[in-house]
Amino acid sequence: MLTVTSRQCEPDISVIGLNGRVTLGRESGQLEAAVTKAMESGARKLVIDLSEVSYIDSTGIGIIAYCFTRISKAGGEALIAGAQGLVLDVFRVTRLDSIIRFFPDAGAACDSLRAAGQSV
Repeated sequence: MLTVTSRQCEPDISVIGLNGRVTLGRESGQLEAAVTKAMESGARKLVIDLSEVSYIDSTGIGIIAYCFTRISKAGGEALIAGAQGLVLDVFRVTRLDSIIRFFPDAGAACDSLRAAGQSV
């Protein structure tokens, strides 16, 4: 089972937290819906927090890659936080870890996005 939560860490920065397994099935569509809602609410910087994800398959990787592409095309930025163990290994095997920036936790990812906004 997958649950998705969303919170603001700044007016333009949203943290989307996933809990459970990101696999083939209807539940995985919750991530795309949460990204859409955050973008419609004005967030242009997103952190996808995977610290509570126990497993991810190719469908989950595909949905995350799709969401990152959507955010980038809208002029935004997204980061991944908290990926560990087998979940992080899947990103390494697919080489997405060389394209997407990873952080140990959501706080560090939000700090990075804040700092990037201040240097502009």
